[in-house]
Amino acid sequence: MTLENLKPLQMKEIIRSEFRQLPETRWIQNLRHPSYHLRQPIPISIERAGDAVTATYDDAELCGTGDNAKAAISDLCAKIVARYEELGESPAKSQEHTFLKRIIEEVEPPAWQELKQLYKEKLEAISYVQEGYIKIDNNNADVVIILAEESVDRIKRLAKIDLEINLKFRPLYFHVEYKLSENYLELDDFDRFC
Repeated sequence: MTLENLKPLQMKEIIRSEFRQLPETRWIQNLRHPSYHLRQPIPISIERAGDAVTATYDDAELCGTGDNAKAAISDLCAKIVARYEELGESPAKSQEHTFLKRIIEEVEPPAWQELKQLYKEKLEAISYVQEGYIKIDNNNADVVIILAEESVDRIKRLAKIDLEINLKFRPLYFHVEYKLSENYLELDDFDRFC
């Protein structure tokens, strides 16, 4: 059988199986994740072989696959985020983690921004609340509320607000403490919200 006798579909299949397309370089602007942004675009290599597409980020030695370039890039972005989180949880920080930290910026999820705004609005209306602090870590937050004076009735009122907010923002979890003073509290990692 000669090439002239092949049907177009047969010819396409032979070409697809015999030849791989040359890789192309694309620059991606984001990691397709609400909590992580890229500080600058990164180059990735897109390679097609048959029906599979591979997206590779050589600097981190990670790759993603998919049926098309978009799917492969999404898979790669998910792997970059997973690797960053995995390395961040390790007590010993590696060179790889240091490298990824230079290119990835952690961004507060919109739900946490909304939570802080809601807390601020509700607590500003309560005269005996002096200050509010929050520290967010992934899906967890610690909240410290400084009171002018402490009483069971006042804490019950605040606890109702805490419960209402907690139920609204599931699956985000937060722990609330009520204090009479910020003295002796380590609030370095906390943001003041009211």
